[in-house]
Amino acid sequence: MTAAYFTNTTEYEAVSSAPIALSETPTSDPQETAPSSRQSTDLIRLYLQDIGRVRLLGRDEEVSEARWVQRYMQLLTIRNCAAVEEGGVLKDYVDLQESRDRLTAQLGHRPSFEAWAKIVDRPIAEVRQALQLGLRRWAEVCQLDLDELKDICKEGQRAKDHMIKANLRLVVSVAKKYQNRGLELLDLVQEGTLGLERAVEKFDPTKGYRFSTYAYWWIRQGITRAIATQSRTIRLPVHVTEKLNRIKKAQRKIAQTKGRTANLEEIAHELEMTPDQVREVLLRVPKSISLETRVGKEKDTELGDLLETTDFTPEERLTQESLSQDLQRLLLELNHRERDVIRMRFGLRDGQIYSLAEIGQVLDLSRERVRQIEAKALQKLRHPRRRNQIRDYLELLH
Repeated sequence: MTAAYFTNTTEYEAVSSAPIALSETPTSDPQETAPSSRQSTDLIRLYLQDIGRVRLLGRDEEVSEARWVQRYMQLLTIRNCAAVEEGGVLKDYVDLQESRDRLTAQLGHRPSFEAWAKIVDRPIAEVRQALQLGLRRWAEVCQLDLDELKDICKEGQRAKDHMIKANLRLVVSVAKKYQNRGLELLDLVQEGTLGLERAVEKFDPTKGYRFSTYAYWWIRQGITRAIATQSRTIRLPVHVTEKLNRIKKAQRKIAQTKGRTANLEEIAHELEMTPDQVREVLLRVPKSISLETRVGKEKDTELGDLLETTDFTPEERLTQESLSQDLQRLLLELNHRERDVIRMRFGLRDGQIYSLAEIGQVLDLSRERVRQIEAKALQKLRHPRRRNQIRDYLELLH
């Protein structure tokens, strides 16, 4: 299967391996010569020179690297499931790793061991011991020697980085098509690279299609989603935002209590405001706009062009298939009864959505017990680490 967005694989490789110009057309705008513009252009040029040094992967090499990544991702799934099921040293290990990831995101670089220990408020020696115990337990649940586990993780991370770097030219090629629509080229490349990273993690080489086909979908969606977000971002005064949040909170509270949508008078009474005051706040929120509205700096793109059609493309079907697989892996982190309840409650078993009472009849449980199991399972699934596993899918498919 060749790349869906290029006539053939040769065309894609020609585009990806060719030098990438900074702009399709020259500009005579004197502002382009400003120091800030020159600095931005220099950064882009340096970036393009850097990624141009990494050669494209051949088909066999692509499959080999993808298999290493797949094996590594499988070990992570086993680790996370076991951490939920048994807790103990493995859960402590996962929690420590997640705290380091959060700190890395905040700092923009990997933290020192001392800074990491300080954040988790534990002695350095205790953190080191917890990591060693957790790593050994991870190897045991995967039925691997400790050295084997370390080798697979090392090779998986290396292969992931290699696949990302080897395909950054594709990111730039896609990003260039969305210039002058509200985001700078480097911002578009950054968003596209996040999509590329997700594609590397999800790619299954046994399906028979080229990685470029799968990656193009994720890259394009990352970029267009960022443009759409930028286009619809409208700044509201802080006091209006605060009142709007209070109104939304009151709406949810009344809906939960009365089992229906709250009306204006009920919201006003709940917030000790007049209906006119509530109405005034709501009127400050922009209404829906036409899909034909022009967006971007040059006003050359319709908002509707950034939205998806209801017809599934081959790439969307691949994404849905991948989502289904990831959902099943995610549910493995629940215990057996929690999985059954969630699958029936949300139609993941046979497409039918069951009520609490109906689930209770099937599982021989009271309605209240089913509700408790559902609440506990949802609390687990709402953990940021698990929620993030499917967040991108939800944004891509809606």
